[in-house]
Order: sequence, then structure tokens, then C-alpha cells
Amino acid sequence: MDMMIDQQVALDEAFVPHARRLRIGRSNFRLLSGISSKESTLQLVYDVKW
Repeated sequence: MDMMIDQQVALDEAFVPHARRLRIGRSNFRLLSGISSKESTLQLVYDVKW
């Protein structure tokens, strides 16, 4: 089992080096319920800081 985990970690590191990974944390905000959209879905845009 440990060998599979080690292999997966090596693959992950090969695809996206640790230094280039994006950290996604928890957020504690809510959208205003009064927001309306002309589309059937509401699109959200997040700013990503490196």
C-alpha cells in the first residue's frame, strides 16, 4: 500500500511541482441573496494570488 502512495506522490510531483501548486482554503463569505442574473446560471469569478 505504501508503494502505491509513494508512486502517486511521485506522479503528482511530476505533473505539478509542489512550489507551483495552488492552495485552496476555506472561506467564510456568503453571496447576497438579492443578486439576479439574466442567465439561468450565475457565473462567479475568483482572483487567484500566486
